[in-house]
Amino acid sequence: MVFGRRVSVLVALVVVAALGIGLWGAVGFASPKDKDNAHHNNDKGLRTLTVLTKTREAKVIDLDPQGASQGDMRVLNAPLYNATGKKKVGRLDLFTVLTDPADVSSEKANMVESTYTYTLPGGEISAQGVAALATLTEPAPSQVDAISGGTGKYAGVRGEVRIKTRGKKVTSTFHFID
Repeated sequence: MVFGRRVSVLVALVVVAALGIGLWGAVGFASPKDKDNAHHNNDKGLRTLTVLTKTREAKVIDLDPQGASQGDMRVLNAPLYNATGKKKVGRLDLFTVLTDPADVSSEKANMVESTYTYTLPGGEISAQGVAALATLTEPAPSQVDAISGGTGKYAGVRGEVRIKTRGKKVTSTFHFID
């Protein structure tokens, strides 16, 4: 009787260990991976990925009435480079819609909603957010938007993207939450 109980406990422990190993493997498989070491670990346990654009093709669509008005859009595409700017790694597609124009003298910025798709080797990362812009023709100097999803090796990613503009160079750093 004691021998049978020990076997049952041993079998239960083996099953629990196997399930734990399987869960650990599934989480690791679903996490974003990059063979270029573009992901970095910081002291908070978050992984990051940094890409940048140097030149962009952008068009502003000005709906009636003339000038900044609700529904005006900026549509943009640009090649993506690694953090050093030396290797092309993908592309960025973006559209921004003016939701609240600065049409009163007390308002200093236009409010916009932006949706980004970063196409990278192995998948895409989508982000979106609201920003305050002086004009639709130029990006904000800095902003933080939510990562809203991903495909391929980025499926299930969560976190935020921090975007900083300096002249013609825009740096996007993704902070992935585990």
